[in-house]
Amino acid sequence: MIPVCICGGCGRTIEKEFVYCPWCGLSKITAMTEDDKMEQIFNRLEKMQKDSRDEKIEKMTTKLDDLKRELDSMVLCSEMHK
Repeated sequence: MIPVCICGGCGRTIEKEFVYCPWCGLSKITAMTEDDKMEQIFNRLEKMQKDSRDEKIEKMTTKLDDLKRELDSMVLCSEMHK
């Protein structure tokens, strides 16, 4: 079993003997405490969650706008056929 640790920059697991994270390039040789590293990881995860929520909201807004246009068109067509 290979000993691993968590990168303080990107939150991915990396082998303990690595000096730099192969994913984000952050040096493991820093003066950050474990609490600071964990806070940085959680902040990054919170940002990823927020970005994901914002993307989903944007997609839903686009779909709602498309539905509104389609309904407006249907109402107009039904009024024209009266």
